[in-house]
Amino acid sequence: MSMQRRQILQAAGAAAVLGSSGARFARAQGGPVRIGAMLPMSGIGAEAGANWLAGIRAAQMQWNEAGGLLGRQIEIVVRDDKFTSAGAVAAVRELAGEGVKLSVGAGQSPMALAIAPILGELDAVVAAPAPTVMSVTHENFSRNFFRVASNAYMLFGGIGNMLATRFADVGSWAMILPDSENGRDMARYFEHGVKRAAKATGKAPKVLEPVYASLNKADYRVEINRLMNSGAEGLFVGLTAAPAVSLLQQGRSVGMDRKFKVIGEAGTELMIAKAMQKSTPANLWGVSFWAPELEPFKTQYPQSAKLREYIVKVTGTPHVPGIVQASHRSALALFNAVKKAGSAETAAVIAAMEGLEFDTAAGPYRIRKEDHQGIGFAYFAKIGARDAAPGYGLEEVIRMDESEVVEPATPGKKFEA
Repeated sequence: MSMQRRQILQAAGAAAVLGSSGARFARAQGGPVRIGAMLPMSGIGAEAGANWLAGIRAAQMQWNEAGGLLGRQIEIVVRDDKFTSAGAVAAVRELAGEGVKLSVGAGQSPMALAIAPILGELDAVVAAPAPTVMSVTHENFSRNFFRVASNAYMLFGGIGNMLATRFADVGSWAMILPDSENGRDMARYFEHGVKRAAKATGKAPKVLEPVYASLNKADYRVEINRLMNSGAEGLFVGLTAAPAVSLLQQGRSVGMDRKFKVIGEAGTELMIAKAMQKSTPANLWGVSFWAPELEPFKTQYPQSAKLREYIVKVTGTPHVPGIVQASHRSALALFNAVKKAGSAETAAVIAAMEGLEFDTAAGPYRIRKEDHQGIGFAYFAKIGARDAAPGYGLEEVIRMDESEVVEPATPGKKFEA
């Protein structure tokens, strides 16, 4: 047998022994960097999921056109979490089983609480764009989970403070909130924010006992009746996505929008105005994430113009809810961490994300090393109908520096305000 033939046969034998593992190794070295997106692509959260995915796609396109990550293109692998805890667990397990260890996901608190405890065993990392429940960075802390978002103390304390300061003539506040751990966090810290405002304004508005409701229902008439009979002058809606829209649409049919002097909401933002158009409550204020046509986004943040450019490429329109910025920011956190680490391996990415600082479309951002809490700016905006296309928009933005209100890091221990 010739030397050349012997070498060919030895190479073929080696390839047979390596089999699929050798192929996987080759793909890992030269193929794309695969990033998961665990989002509600069906059910009541589908519209939010589509917008979150658009933000991730915008970040993917932006980085791929600039050369990708580690010299490779970025691929987004999408899994539907169905807006449920069980769906999120199934999605993260499926992605990890396919070798996708880095993901944007857990858009809401129940999903975050469900997946955080199992990420270690899966050797996976999740950057979460919106869950606010306090325990996920405190008593339920996981070193594989990063909250690239405000928490309840920062966000709902912030909007409670803003509303009670700006509308100091409102003598009492009603609340409708999810019947969950996160809903109880919302109630606690919204009231905390109102009380902080009272010290500055000299007024002492009451915060009434919250009305709790399931997100998995279509009819909120009983809850609406309770709210309207509460005697409150202001209302805070902690329901999000389709349930928030349903509540406000059903409430308008019986005059709920006229019953309250002002209504606050927890981040559904332009999805409400898109659905309700001219029937959007006249004095509606909410948590916002991005308003490219307004300051400070318009001139102060270079990444904002980039996001707008790529959102138009992805969706065909600049008129999208601000939540696209939340998922864009989470994707940027992962991309920047991989770049900083020079690796997409889990341990290296965790180390790189701890203390990571990077620019976003909503300003500079950092992730606190001790508890993986993201810190930047939070925004609250007036939401309304308008004559110009697309018939709705944001009219005013208020910025809050989260570094001035964030709680101390206590990973592994419950936080008490």
